[in-house]
Amino acid sequence: MQIMQRNIINTLKKEDFSWLPIHPKRGDRIFLRGDLWAGKTTISRYLVSSLLGIETPVKSPTYIYYNKYGQNIYHFDLYRLQSYDDFVNIGGEEILDNPENICLIEWPELLVGRYDPTIDIEILKTNKEDEREIHILLV
Repeated sequence: MQIMQRNIINTLKKEDFSWLPIHPKRGDRIFLRGDLWAGKTTISRYLVSSLLGIETPVKSPTYIYYNKYGQNIYHFDLYRLQSYDDFVNIGGEEILDNPENICLIEWPELLVGRYDPTIDIEILKTNKEDEREIHILLV
């Protein structure tokens, strides 16, 4: 098991995240942590659109819990779920247990102790509105 941690400070401008050291592959569970409006969906949009080559617009799935892109790319927003049972009821276990899927998961706290991320991204606001401190843990 290889663990690599990178702490990056960069500005969020026009969704240019080409500097991110992330290359998703089948079976990846990418946890995205951070405050409201920190940039979790912005990074998800970049990962789906640019790295995975999907031309579909990427929107936050806050009210529908997840969106599916292509054959096997899922973007979850678990902010509004109250319990792990709610996650099971929306089909989350089945999706995460499939090794063919790539899952981007905003607000993954419900999953702690049940699922581990392969990539863990924490986005922290700084004193500058267009700047974020990004911690990336690759396992």
